[in-house]
Order: sequence, then C-alpha cells, then structure tokens
Amino acid sequence: MEENILAFMKENGISIFAAADRTTGVVHIDKLGDLESYDLFQQLVLYSDADTLCDSTGSQFPFRLWGQGGTNCLISWLDGGKAAALFFDSELSGAALTKWVSELDQRVRRLYGSEE
Repeated sequence: MEENILAFMKENGISIFAAADRTTGVVHIDKLGDLESYDLFQQLVLYSDADTLCDSTGSQFPFRLWGQGGTNCLISWLDGGKAAALFFDSELSGAALTKWVSELDQRVRRLYGSEE
C-alpha cells in the first residue's frame, strides 16, 4: 500500500498524506514535498489524534475541504473507521477547486477500495 500511496501523491501533487485509523488510533504520515504553510497540517494532524481527524469530515458529507492561504487539505472519510487527509498547495478557487477536490476524493476512495 505504501508504494501505491507514494505514486498517488506524485500523480496528484499531494505534499503530505496522513491516513488515520480510528480502530488502532494510528495516524500514518507520508511527506513528498513542502507546503506554503504548515498551519493546517499542525492543527489537523500534529496537534490532534486519529479520532479527531476521522470526525473532522462532519456529518453527511463523505469529505471536507479546509484551506488557509494557498494550502488546502482534503479529508476523505473512508470505510472501516478510516480517514485520509491530503495536503496540497493550489491556486485553484471556487468552482474549479470544488470540482478538482471532488475528483481527488473519488481517486483516494479508489486507492482504498471504498468508492461510493
């Protein structure tokens, strides 16, 4: 799975990929590049835990997008009490960012085999 995640990160321009597992309480982090700002990463991953990261998608939505400046984080709720947080810098905004993030969410679900 590790090789698949690294390939996924390269293909999609993801700087940091954090996978949280509520069952084990583990958050696994892969880093390939730098971010304009690490504030979101610190708030959502470093100063948090697996349960909080899994709960951060909210209620009925399968994913949530956080942004601060040019840095964004897509958190996808996955099957089996797991969540994936993808951190990336982007100049997209509005409808273009929403469309791209929606497609990215579907790609991460395919990576984990939990397509909805």
